[in-house]
Amino acid sequence: MRPLLLPVLLSSFALAGCMAPETDEQVIRRQYGIPAAARVLMAQVSPAEAGWFGREGLKITMVFGLSEGDFDALTRRLKATSQWQPLPIPETTLAHLAGIRRARAAGGVGNSTDQQLLGQFRQTMPPHPPIGWYQIRTAGTNILHAPKTVRDTLDTDVNDFMLAVLDPQQHTVMVRVSTNY
Repeated sequence: MRPLLLPVLLSSFALAGCMAPETDEQVIRRQYGIPAAARVLMAQVSPAEAGWFGREGLKITMVFGLSEGDFDALTRRLKATSQWQPLPIPETTLAHLAGIRRARAAGGVGNSTDQQLLGQFRQTMPPHPPIGWYQIRTAGTNILHAPKTVRDTLDTDVNDFMLAVLDPQQHTVMVRVSTNY
């Protein structure tokens, strides 16, 4: 009986290793087809780990640097779809990503104007380039792991989002992940 136990234990450990959850970086790379060779130039993650109720208020900003060849291949793929929009991102769309309407309805903005709130939101991520493309994905819950919808426009504030911005001059992809739950 013992000779059979060792192979069973080893295969169980190997299978458990294959089933390790994806890191935030792996999820983002997979979602946007960012090659493994792309360097992470910046990564800000809060909270880094799940609490009692998951990762409430998740904020991730990652910037990936791509080689010219990898960036060209990525832009060819995105241009083959109609799921990416040219920059700049409309102010109304940014306001919906920032959740300004929801915050105002909840009474949590004090005397701040919409422009001030939008400015504060912009400061939480790297500046967007003057030219390039962007894409917004939403899930409604569990933004990292639930199925997502690509959104061309936003008519209302969203519960969560993934915003990707491609900068053709710097050969970078900036991805912002944010939740309001």
